[in-house]
Amino acid sequence: MTSHFLKILSVVFPVFCIIGLGFFFARFKKLSLEPIVEVLLYLTIPALVISSLSKKQLVVSDLVTVSIAALIVVLGTGGLAWVYLAVIKRRDLRGFYLPTMFMNSGNMSFPLAILAFGSAGLTVAVLYYLAISLLVYSLGIYIAKGRDGFAEMFKLPLIYASVIGIALNLADIHLPGPVVNTVDMLGAATIPMMQISLGYRLHSAQMKDAGISIAGSLIRIVGGFLIAWGAVELMGIEGLNRKIILLSSTMPSAAINFVVSHKYKLQSDLVASIVAMSTALSIVSTTALLLWIMD
Repeated sequence: MTSHFLKILSVVFPVFCIIGLGFFFARFKKLSLEPIVEVLLYLTIPALVISSLSKKQLVVSDLVTVSIAALIVVLGTGGLAWVYLAVIKRRDLRGFYLPTMFMNSGNMSFPLAILAFGSAGLTVAVLYYLAISLLVYSLGIYIAKGRDGFAEMFKLPLIYASVIGIALNLADIHLPGPVVNTVDMLGAATIPMMQISLGYRLHSAQMKDAGISIAGSLIRIVGGFLIAWGAVELMGIEGLNRKIILLSSTMPSAAINFVVSHKYKLQSDLVASIVAMSTALSIVSTTALLLWIMD
């Protein structure tokens, strides 16, 4: 039991440690995260997507099942958020949907997946992340902005990197060694940059409407897990795909929710509060989940 817990600690500690470094760095150094976010969105994340998708031969059924599971979790937690606002709270807070529906399937799920399950786990986590990212930049921006939101996802290279990576994989096309090394090196910068950025962003988050923030955090983490568990049971998903779907679906709210809500002036203080609280709660929930799903 002790050795198993130490194995879990070796997975969880580096992730939250680097996030913590970003948090404390913000106390001593003030800088704009916008250039870093731009580098992530336009360079390192697309490179990581192509790099990861080339590590393991994809099975089309894996791509489909992981994407469907991600869609079920997003819509399911959105449904729970609607019930909470319409039936229990009786308030109209469109911004509440963003942090409850869209989880941190990138800068937390990626390092946890690779530390716990290796490169094969990272590949599945990337598939889940792709599905969530497309939903964030379409449905998420639609929630925040309106009808024009769906066009936003075509302005980012993520969708094109996804198509390239999947096409190369399914066609079994191998890029030249120098190109592979370049893409791998660029993609490797993604995980630590995302973790530090998240910690830095959390430093400026303030508690807003504690009761609603707690409810949103529980919908995101507990609700996300329950819906994901129901989805994998219903779809008969087993093995590594099952573990990564459960892990990714239980992640806290993504920092991108704050960025979107701030850009479109949609209760950004409340969104930031849910991001911060759900991230704090995930220290316990992630450890407990890994104790359950890791062999």
